[in-house]
Amino acid sequence: MSQEKIEIVRGVYAGWIDGDVTRALERLDSTVVWDAIADAPDAGTYRGHAGVRRYMEDWLGDFDILAMDFEQAIDGDDRLVIAQCARTRGKGSGIETTLNYACAYWFRSGKIIRIKEFRTKEEALEAVGLSESGTA
Repeated sequence: MSQEKIEIVRGVYAGWIDGDVTRALERLDSTVVWDAIADAPDAGTYRGHAGVRRYMEDWLGDFDILAMDFEQAIDGDDRLVIAQCARTRGKGSGIETTLNYACAYWFRSGKIIRIKEFRTKEEALEAVGLSESGTA
């Protein structure tokens, strides 16, 4: 398992949670592509730092992100799949929610070049051609 890749991903979310989007973007390639869950309210493809900044700032406008927990990571060369759990609180309602989902991450030269969100870890693994053991 590449601890370096996990730390890069952690850095993205640490900056986002702190409201420091610029710090989060430092770990993303300038040409990054981020695909939100296809049937989610924020569904869409966000391109480059400007697109990802808009995505993150929209979230921060509506929610306080309380925590992002990584429950399981599966490594595969230039790819990483993480089962994630986000805890948020609505800024208007104060209601706390827990979001369980998975992300596939692609890396090049120590930066994330693509992020794709999925409802389940199994969907993410299939999309990147990995198995539970991290092999193709």
